Amino acid sequence: MHFGVDYYPEHWPKDRWKKDAKMMKEARFNTVRLAEFAWSKLERTEGEFDFSWLDEAIDLLAQQGLEIVLGTPTAAPPPWLTEKHPEVLPVNRDKEIVKPGHRKHYCVNSKIYRDYTRRIVSKLADKYGEDQRVIGWQTDNELGHPICYCDECREKFHSWLREKYDSLEGLNRSWGTAFWSHEYTDWGQIPLPNDNPRLGPNPSLHLDYKRFFSSSTIEYNRLQVEALEEGIGSQWICHNFMPHFPGFDHFEMAKDLDLATWDHYPTELRNSYYRVSAGHDLTYGFKDQPFWVMEEQCSYLTREELTPQPRPGETRMWTYQSIAHGASGIIYFRWRPCRFGDEQFHGGVLRHDGSRESPAYQEVKKVGKELEEMEAAIDGTEVNSNVGLLFSFEQNWSMETYRFHSPLDYMEEIMSYYRALFDANINVKFVSPEQNFEDLTLLIAPVLPMVNGPLEEKLKDYVKGGGRLVGTFRSGIKNYENVITDMTFPGRLSDLFGIEVQDFSPLQENQKVRLSGFNGSEREYEASSWVDCIETNQAKTIASYSQGWPADQGYSGVTVNEYGDGRAYYVGLSGEADLYHDLIEILMSDTRLEPILESDVNVEVTTRSDPGGNVKLTFAINHSSRKKSVRLDEELRDLITGETKSGEVELEPFGVLVLRRSKAGG
Repeated sequence: MHFGVDYYPEHWPKDRWKKDAKMMKEARFNTVRLAEFAWSKLERTEGEFDFSWLDEAIDLLAQQGLEIVLGTPTAAPPPWLTEKHPEVLPVNRDKEIVKPGHRKHYCVNSKIYRDYTRRIVSKLADKYGEDQRVIGWQTDNELGHPICYCDECREKFHSWLREKYDSLEGLNRSWGTAFWSHEYTDWGQIPLPNDNPRLGPNPSLHLDYKRFFSSSTIEYNRLQVEALEEGIGSQWICHNFMPHFPGFDHFEMAKDLDLATWDHYPTELRNSYYRVSAGHDLTYGFKDQPFWVMEEQCSYLTREELTPQPRPGETRMWTYQSIAHGASGIIYFRWRPCRFGDEQFHGGVLRHDGSRESPAYQEVKKVGKELEEMEAAIDGTEVNSNVGLLFSFEQNWSMETYRFHSPLDYMEEIMSYYRALFDANINVKFVSPEQNFEDLTLLIAPVLPMVNGPLEEKLKDYVKGGGRLVGTFRSGIKNYENVITDMTFPGRLSDLFGIEVQDFSPLQENQKVRLSGFNGSEREYEASSWVDCIETNQAKTIASYSQGWPADQGYSGVTVNEYGDGRAYYVGLSGEADLYHDLIEILMSDTRLEPILESDVNVEVTTRSDPGGNVKLTFAINHSSRKKSVRLDEELRDLITGETKSGEVELEPFGVLVLRRSKAGG
């Protein structure tokens, strides 16, 4: 288990560095991230490199047994670079140049910026690539923004389109440019999505620009990976994702990396903590392996307004929440809050005064001691699940096409199903359309508007083989160019689900639609946002509309279809939380899934196990400021206290249990 902190020695006098290193060691830290925003210190003017201060900092930290992760400093270009080459600055959606004075003020497509990037990254790799004190590298910082619309992006986009479509005739046909007389006769005529910001652009243009900029971002990151690989030995390479940033396909970028990490700031989500767990699970899914939290919150944050200080025990709770979902490294942001700059009220492990009396420091020390004692039990374990939640950045981009016209939000539909599984205490695995479904008992694929031949066959093969698939409204309605199918919805998937969607409607505030309970129960659910009017072919109705326009016509709302050895469920509406919870109960019965443990509301339960399944760690985490309980059906040992627990077990406010069970009884 890597346990550490993000440190900025360049912000503090050198005579403080040694004390910092000793205090880090006292906290049981073993890892430190350095230098990801230090370009102006590493290259003071063009070609004038100075690594002496970084050498000294690494040396002092290594003397305390701390291992180093180095960040490439490209997220913050120095003033000398942007002064000499203002053309590297990005252009935002409103066609304004993003000027220096903050960070991320560069375009990933700028050839000049790529040249400077390659040079600084190569210099660092040459200097530290064989340094045994350095274990890994982080590329840039939180890629994915800003989306740029500069002239260089325009030219590259046109080249990208020429390569994809080969001819203007092919592009015009694929995009349907006959609409509103948009047929192009020259590649240079093709606009960018922000050229007419009053209305949404052609949906195919919109989607292709999303794909183009995703490809550009991944290409920029790959440039850094390749520059590092030329100079490093056994060191690994990662990037710190923000998994809900939709600016690029994280699954695709992760293919170039050894490790996925993410930056975890839960204060603003503390009342919807399942979203935090979803961020962990999604990051795990990028490579389907344990990940790191490269920035773990431990104090207040600088936002438009300062966020609240974590309550006593919350930082510890968030740390265990990260580990429960597969983190093998926890790095707190940051060691000490800076006295200057934009983040001077972005707190850290220490206070501004650098004192050991910082409550966060004392809490982190406690966590460090606990993790040190249970490290051997955690190392080598991973998160396993046979329940998959299909997630696609491309499908999200397709849904964004109608951001001005549709009440639907792709992430919210994903989260409705995730929360229901989370509340049922079931481990969840995020998968991309490219990943393997065969080992999944249940696959939930909310809002899948674009379906092509390969995805159609993959889903059908999965269900034929005995899998249980859940699909929803807005699925199968388009091809991969974002053009509506001429087939009856859900298009290519109609025979899989055994239905036809005869009509559909987004719901207005005063439009009440209700669904009658599953399989004849009296319970009703209120629809929100959307309804599909379903007519069954081979499928069986398991819930029908009972109020509103779909009910008047006798349409089905939720169906199930036997297909091969499996079943395909279709959910034709979005709704209140109880709808998803009750649907998950039906699916659990169908698939014989059982909750890990029974627990009170606000208690999260999840598991990690070794690859052979011989040792299982069960985490019970109380997200409440009140005492809560979990119920054990056998005796288990709490690795934190060493105590044996059984029956009804109480958790203190923000309390944590790490329970061990093994087939050998250990």
